[in-house]
Amino acid sequence: MYQIRRIRSKEEIVSCSPFQISYYLWNSRKRPAVSGKMGYIPGEGFFVRMTCEEAEPLTTYTDYMDPVCNDSAMEVFLAFPEEGERLGSDVMYLNFEANSNGALYAAYGKGRKGRKPMPEEYLPLCHVRAERKEESWSLSFLIPEAYLKKECGVGRLDENTEMYCNFYKISETPEIEHYGSFHLIENEKPNFHLPLYFERCRIC
Repeated sequence: MYQIRRIRSKEEIVSCSPFQISYYLWNSRKRPAVSGKMGYIPGEGFFVRMTCEEAEPLTTYTDYMDPVCNDSAMEVFLAFPEEGERLGSDVMYLNFEANSNGALYAAYGKGRKGRKPMPEEYLPLCHVRAERKEESWSLSFLIPEAYLKKECGVGRLDENTEMYCNFYKISETPEIEHYGSFHLIENEKPNFHLPLYFERCRIC
């Protein structure tokens, strides 16, 4: 279980539990090291910071809802089953994906088909930041609590909230194609949209 610590500010993310993307799947051509942390700021949302040891990330896209998975991107998926609902392909989950330009792709819905973009009104709350260094790049953003409650139907966020997560590193461009995952996905074909393989997490 991944423990999501309550924090009072983004600066306190350093005190949160680390995660690593350890599984590279489906004949990945690259396997960059990725680590990160996620914390919960009550009233604001989930703050995520991730770092990738990748010297020259493919960076093409610049705008909201561009297909950044074709670049080099890091991603966070969160699933919130309804009370009594079995974890499966049709639970409500959201995906936040961004490249080293800070271009964000964010969507939500039940299952992979018919997903909706996060309304742009929430974009300023996300505070997406990307930084490139000589041998690595990092990414930080907020998944707004208002978005989770008003659009995604999440009723409450506390230690009793049932939720699941997975963190990813991806590029679907053939020359550097790779699929990295925090929690192992046992599927024959590349597919991150499988909540069944998300890791349970808990706000603490």
